[in-house]
Amino acid sequence: MTALPRQTKILLAALVPLAFGLEAGCAEGTDAPLPPTTSASSSASSSSGVGGGGAGGAGGGEVVPEPDAPPVLTIVNGVNDHEAIRLCFVPYPDGGDPAPYPADPAGLAFAAAARVDPAMLLPADEDVYLYVIAGDLTKTKDLGCATLTEGNTPAGVVVAPVAVIPASAFVAKRSLLLVPTGCVGGPGHTDPLEREACGPTYSADAPNPGLLAAAMSRVTAEGHLSLQAAHAAQPMPSVDVRLVPGTEGGMPQQVAPSLTAGAVGPFPPFRQVARFELGSIAQTEILTFVPGQFVKTSASPLDAALARGGLTQADFEDGRAFTFVAVGAQPGIAAGAFWHALTWTVVRSDP
Repeated sequence: MTALPRQTKILLAALVPLAFGLEAGCAEGTDAPLPPTTSASSSASSSSGVGGGGAGGAGGGEVVPEPDAPPVLTIVNGVNDHEAIRLCFVPYPDGGDPAPYPADPAGLAFAAAARVDPAMLLPADEDVYLYVIAGDLTKTKDLGCATLTEGNTPAGVVVAPVAVIPASAFVAKRSLLLVPTGCVGGPGHTDPLEREACGPTYSADAPNPGLLAAAMSRVTAEGHLSLQAAHAAQPMPSVDVRLVPGTEGGMPQQVAPSLTAGAVGPFPPFRQVARFELGSIAQTEILTFVPGQFVKTSASPLDAALARGGLTQADFEDGRAFTFVAVGAQPGIAAGAFWHALTWTVVRSDP
C-alpha cells in the first residue's frame, strides 16, 4: 500500500457534528482545527448557524426541524487559480484507483456546479481522501487517481491533497455541498495581490487548497423563496449578504448577516421575500457589505449566478430552497493573471 501524504491546511468549518457524525476538533490527518459550529434547530440540523439566525422568517428563537431526504451531493469549483479542476475521491486509508471526477478531462470549470449521486461516485461505507487535480488537464485523460496521486503526475499537472471526508457525510439524509477552495499553485502563480486573490495564508511556495463541506437546508416556505449563502472565498472577510430587487427603489434584503469564512447560513433559511417582489431577475443583484454597516463591497448579477449553477430564471421560484455560493478573490479585486474575481453561483439546496 502506498502511504498517503498528509493533507494541507483546510477550510472545513461548516461540517455539522450531528449531521455527519463528527465531533468538533481536527479533521483526520490535518493540522487545522475545526472551528465550532452552531445550529438554530433542536433536531439533527444540516446547516451551520450564522449570526442573526432569526433571519429565517419568524424571528430569533425559531425552531425548525430539518427534513430528512435522500442524500444528494452538489460540487462547486472554488479553486481560484485555475480555469478548471478534476477531483479524486481515494478510499482512505487503504488507497485505491478510482477514476477522476468528472469523467471528461476538461474538468469542472471555475464557479461551475454539478449535482452528483454519492452512490454513483464514491465507494460504499469508506472514508475518502479528496485531491484536487488542476493544470494541464488534457494530460490526465485515461489516467486513474492512483497514477495522479502517487507521484506519477504528468508535467504541467498540479495535484493538491485536501482532506479526509468521513463516509457518514455522504450517507446522511442531507443535501451536502462540497466546495474546494483557495489556490493550489502552479508556474507563475505569484503576484503582489496573491493573498487578496487566494487567501491570507497563500504563497507560491505554500499554496492553500481548502474545502468547504456543509449541508444545505431543505427547509422551504410556501409562497416564498428559501435562501442561504455559503462563504467559500478564502480571501473574503466576514460579510453581510444582501439581495437587492430588480425594481426601481427596491430595498436590499438581508439574506445572511455576518457570514464568516467556511460558513453556510442562516439557519433557518431566509424566507421573507417572494419571487414577484424581486421584479426583474436580470436587474436583481447579490451584494456584500461590511457587517452591520452600509458600506457595500461588491455587487454581482443574480442571473449570471443562476446560470453558473445550471439554473434558469424560471427555476428560481417560490417554495424552493437555494444557496448562494461565493468563490474567488476578495471583494473589489479584479481578475488577475492567474485568478478570478469574486464570483457567485446559485445552486438548489433541495435538488
